[in-house]
Parts: sequence; C-alpha cells; structure tokens
Amino acid sequence: MRIFPHDILFFRESRDFSAGENHVAESTEPLPHTIAGAIMGAIYERDRLDLLKLRRNGNKLEKIPDPESWEPGFSLLGTFLGLKGEPLFPLPMDIVEIDGKPVLPRAHLLPNGRKVVVVESGEKKSLHFDPIAGFLRAEHLRGYLSGEFAKGEIPEDAIVDTRSVYQRETRIGIGLNDRKTTEEGLLYRVSALRFSKDASIMVYFDPNEEAVRSVIGERGTLKLGGESRFADFEFEAGKFPLVTEGEVKAGQKFRLYVATPVILEGERVETFIKKELNACVVKVFTDRLIRITGWDEVEKRPKPTYYAIPAGTVFWLKAEKDLTVRPRLGKMTWAGYGLVLIGSGWDEEGSRGNLGQPLPVGGNRIQGEL
Repeated sequence: MRIFPHDILFFRESRDFSAGENHVAESTEPLPHTIAGAIMGAIYERDRLDLLKLRRNGNKLEKIPDPESWEPGFSLLGTFLGLKGEPLFPLPMDIVEIDGKPVLPRAHLLPNGRKVVVVESGEKKSLHFDPIAGFLRAEHLRGYLSGEFAKGEIPEDAIVDTRSVYQRETRIGIGLNDRKTTEEGLLYRVSALRFSKDASIMVYFDPNEEAVRSVIGERGTLKLGGESRFADFEFEAGKFPLVTEGEVKAGQKFRLYVATPVILEGERVETFIKKELNACVVKVFTDRLIRITGWDEVEKRPKPTYYAIPAGTVFWLKAEKDLTVRPRLGKMTWAGYGLVLIGSGWDEEGSRGNLGQPLPVGGNRIQGEL
C-alpha cells in the first residue's frame, strides 16, 4: 500500500502542546503504529469490528480475547517513506562522514590490545567522525548488507537526502479548551512535514493484506497524523524487496540493521539484544531511544509508554552459538515495529567479514571504543 498526503502532515513528538509559545513542537517521521492506527480507523469507519478483533458490549467496545493479548486481524511487516514508488530505508548509522565523504568505519586493534573504531579517508585515519542523515534505496541497502560497501567504498549517489523526500514547514496554532474556545497562554508552533511531489508512505503487510484490501477497497482516503489530515491510499502489487531472516554460525561476526524501531521490554539495549539473539554486542551505532506513546480509543486512556531503538541503528555482533535471526524483535511487531536485517561481518582489517556462505541478496556516534 502507498499513502499520498494531501497537505502537510504532523506526527507529534511526546511533549505536550502546553509547553508554550517558545517551544516548537517538532514533527517526527511517521512511526509504524501511527500508520497502523490510520488503517484501523478506515476499517472501523466501515464497521468491520471482526477484522479489528473488537466486539460491542452495550455502548462500549471490548478487545478480543482480552486487552493484554489483543492484536488486530492483520499485521504490518513495516512502514517506510518512499520516493517514486521505491521504499527508502533509514541510513545505517555505521555509515559516517569524514572530510565530507561517507565511509564505513572498521575495528582497529591497537598495540596494547585495545580495539577502537577507525575511519579512513585516503591516507588519513581518524577516531573522530560525524553522523549523516538520509536514506538508502533497497538496492544500496542490499549492497551494504552483503558487504559490497567494504572499506568505505560507498557510491556517491547511494545516499538519498531527506530534503528530497520532505521539507519542514512551521505553522502557528492556539490551544482550545473543552468548550472549543481559545485558551490563553497556549499559543504554540509546530514544525510539520510537507512531502515532495514524488514522495509517499509505503506499507508492507504480513499477513492479511487481502482482508484489509477487501474491506477498505483498492484505493480511497484515510485520516492520518495530527489534526487527522486526509491522505489518499492505493494498493499496489509488489513484495518487500529484502530478505528478512538468516542464519549465523557460532563465533561469526555480523551486523544487525534495525529497519523499523525495536520496542524494548524494559531492559538495557545490550541486555535485550543478548537475550533475543544470544550474541555478544561488540559495538552499537545508534541515537537516543524513541518514546512510544498514544491514546487507546477502546480503553479511553493513555497507552503504556515504551522506548524503542531507533531505525537505522546498527549492532556489530558476534554469535555465541549457531543461531537463526528472527526477522522481528521486541513488542508490537504486529504494528510494523521490530523489523531487523542481518548483514555481513566486520573485522580488524575492515574486510567484508565471513558468514560462511554468501548472504541472501535481498546521534550519538561521533567516536567509539569497542
């Protein structure tokens, strides 16, 4: 499915609008549960509670079988921004910048036995580098995961600038009270997203796309984001362009790329990954955790607050035993969260590493010590 906004879109950060006029509420890129919620809203408008796993009890709705284990009757594999009909993937955070060029760092063993992360630009080696914002198309992410970008050989045209997908646009608003009249002191500014002409939101289902399509139709309109702005949707043929699972042998080094945010279950990031994968975390390239909040329309109360590893995060891992990497990790995977992809290894020489067989073709990272 592709979604085409009519106007600006605003996907609110978690901070309250009552922060005041000196606060600019920044719109984030759309999170998976926001897109899932828009689809569920379209299904609800057609009164297909069965597909939402809901039932009426008088004037109330109830979740089936219970609130704790509830999931709708469809699942999203992931949601992504798109350009000219192609999905865009958050730039892996271990692609960094030095002297204005994108490079891949490598592990370097010092004479004292300490390992550090080093980047190279020509004859220059450095422990210091800068983050880059942007996206990769599927073909270039496939090249990254399979090791074609070894030793910093990154095509100049591989990185898609965010400005070619959307621009930020600031608007001013005034808060309203329960009587829908203006509230003194609640003037606020928001930074919304205006999509470019060729940009869209791309949604991949897994499973039950056909059930959703049969209810809401091949194309139509839904409400999306803050202020419930209208956006067109259209179903299109096509499968997810990358392989979503793989096997790793004991002792092998590999990358784990976070394609959509992974919602933690209360642990530290390293503890969570070790528990989920039984692998040693050698290095993490990431940014601050994302706060996941929302309003439960059925329960009429705020949803629990979770924290998620941001999309684009890359883990350098070493398998402690033979393992099969599941394609989705963490909580709320039905809403499109937790999609991860495995990639080629890393080593002290900065080579492509070795996973024993060819892989299926399918913030705060300024410096670091391993």
